[in-house]
Amino acid sequence: MELINTTTDIKFFGRPDVVQSDCVAITFHVPSTGNPVNVNGFNIAPGNSLVIDQSTGHIDRSKYQFTFLTGLGNNELYVFRVLLK
Repeated sequence: MELINTTTDIKFFGRPDVVQSDCVAITFHVPSTGNPVNVNGFNIAPGNSLVIDQSTGHIDRSKYQFTFLTGLGNNELYVFRVLLK
């Protein structure tokens, strides 16, 4: 089995935005101090993550739109993308 070279891109967001994935895996993580986040219709509670992982040899070309929902925390979202190198 041949190994595939990847790199991980990590970005912080504090306002609504759209992310183009173009990656083999993407994770949306809301810290426990954050407000809930809606990603393409899926709600993520504080302290939780949404992980989307492709099968070997596949690349996710989706656009993910996210918004912050009302809560007691701050607008905080980390997006981790595993990219082909």
